[in-house]
Amino acid sequence: MPTRTLKYTLSAIALCGLAAAAAHAQDAEAIAAGAAAEGKLVSYGMSDDWVNLGAIFGKIEDKYKVEHADTDMTSAEQITHLLAEKDAPVMDIADIGYDFLGRLLDEKLAGAYRNASWDKIEPRFKDEEGRWASAYWGAIAFLVNKDQVKEMPATWNDLLKPAYKDMVCSRDPRVSTYATASVLAAALANGGSEENVQPGLDWFKSLRDSGNLRQGVVLNVASIQKGECPISIVYDFDGMAKRDATGLPLQVVIPSDGTVGMLFAQYVSANAPHPNAAKGALDFLFSDEGQKMLAEGYAHPTRDVELSEATRAKMLPQDQYGKVHFPSDLKGFSTAVKAIVDGWNKIAG
Repeated sequence: MPTRTLKYTLSAIALCGLAAAAAHAQDAEAIAAGAAAEGKLVSYGMSDDWVNLGAIFGKIEDKYKVEHADTDMTSAEQITHLLAEKDAPVMDIADIGYDFLGRLLDEKLAGAYRNASWDKIEPRFKDEEGRWASAYWGAIAFLVNKDQVKEMPATWNDLLKPAYKDMVCSRDPRVSTYATASVLAAALANGGSEENVQPGLDWFKSLRDSGNLRQGVVLNVASIQKGECPISIVYDFDGMAKRDATGLPLQVVIPSDGTVGMLFAQYVSANAPHPNAAKGALDFLFSDEGQKMLAEGYAHPTRDVELSEATRAKMLPQDQYGKVHFPSDLKGFSTAVKAIVDGWNKIAG
């Protein structure tokens, strides 16, 4: 290629790059202007006390000149609300457990939007069609009150010991992402897999039959504060947040025989009343600043961002996460979830 032609070609590439950057800037400006005009942002399942979202939404409100409101609900409740509100939409964005993501997509409740950091997100943490991406993950862990439990459990099978009679609190996997991931984690620790969840179901049946699974207690901050849940099966980030919120001598334990790294997906509603505010919120959540703020709430960011020493010091040592299993893919994991729910119906009695 002649030198002159090469120069022209390089100039053209540079101009295209500048044009692309300008287009992105204009898109960001258009989103910000549109969000300010909408003036409101409504989320489901993204409460202020969850993974530092209170502080994150404060930043979003300032940046996009919107007023944020959230209704706290489970992933299952979220889908129920979206279906009921199809003709009169309320929600703009939401945070949903990976185990309910398949149903969300089947019902066509998520709109497509590739946030501003889309190309920096690993393929396993996002949808090819742009309908969702995962900003963070959490590992299933044991939250132990050291005042009530003298010997720390280290493995799933430790929880079956007579020493933990009527001490273990969990949730129902038919409605809770916590519990679905817990059953899968127990399965993995006992020779199971996504294709074979029965060992996890058998383990929870053994926990119940042993009398170690506490019945009739709703697992939440109040029950932990009251001492009703000496040992709680929770996400690691939520356990550390509850430790901070209660001031109790709570210790977070990652089971050494295996656990699950559950993804949480964020998306724009297919019928979002405030679409620009929703897009701006997701842009911030996946930005470097948003990812670092999630880590300040003990969540594990899905993007590769440099965390401060202070943030790293607050989190558990990385060597405790050597046996974390992530969902293989949405189809396989959705099949595992269905098997867990069907199996739970049989053992629930």
